Amino acid sequence: MKFMNKKLILGLVALLALCLSACSQKSAKSGDNLPSAKTILTKAQKANYNSMHATWDEKSNGKTLQKAAVEYTTKPTIIYANVSATSNYYKMWVEGKNSYIQMKGTNSSHWFKTTAKAGTYSSFIQSLNGNLLTPFIPLHKQFKVKKNDNNYALIYKGNNKRVWNAIVSDAAVTTLIGIDIDDVKPINTEIQVDVDKNYNVNDVKIVSSYKDDGQKKTLTMNVDQIDQIKKLSVPSAVKKNSVDLGKLDKK
Repeated sequence: MKFMNKKLILGLVALLALCLSACSQKSAKSGDNLPSAKTILTKAQKANYNSMHATWDEKSNGKTLQKAAVEYTTKPTIIYANVSATSNYYKMWVEGKNSYIQMKGTNSSHWFKTTAKAGTYSSFIQSLNGNLLTPFIPLHKQFKVKKNDNNYALIYKGNNKRVWNAIVSDAAVTTLIGIDIDDVKPINTEIQVDVDKNYNVNDVKIVSSYKDDGQKKTLTMNVDQIDQIKKLSVPSAVKKNSVDLGKLDKK
């Protein structure tokens, strides 16, 4: 399983958008006149989320293989990630086209600055704003809707291969998790998305177990603080002391 550093942010937050999508489907048959999962999903995908926080943890035999915490805000676009794996540990800031990365476990604790080409993060931002919800609409019958106080909870439990493929088929997600879809066998997945009465997503929880190269692994994902993070900014010390790799290449 390969962990690719440069694409983690796009993958992880793109996974956040997948989470927001993989969770609205089959309405509960009760006297509460609940909206259908398809209705919630369709309306939720139209929302524009300005900020969110996520934690991600992959384990095998009780041992953490990879974990990350990510925060994201728009206007301007700022991303912060704190990532660790068995082979490395790093922090990353993304501000517009500029990325600042600090690698641990090396001979240097410097921050390094790189500049992305125009449009590099556009698909990522579009994903956050709901474009990745669309593939899950045909799967709405796999999900149930339950009343949660004055809000609704979208729930899925099972090992449906189509749901699993919907979660991991996006290139950004497979880059993050390092999953080869052909080699992975889903065991069980539990998804819960809490939405308010206006179909805005409050939080997302995903716990999925699967076999990868014959080894059982568990992925836990939590998305919260949606539209609650007021401001993120790259620390001035990071900007001031970072080594600009673009300038080094021109020497």
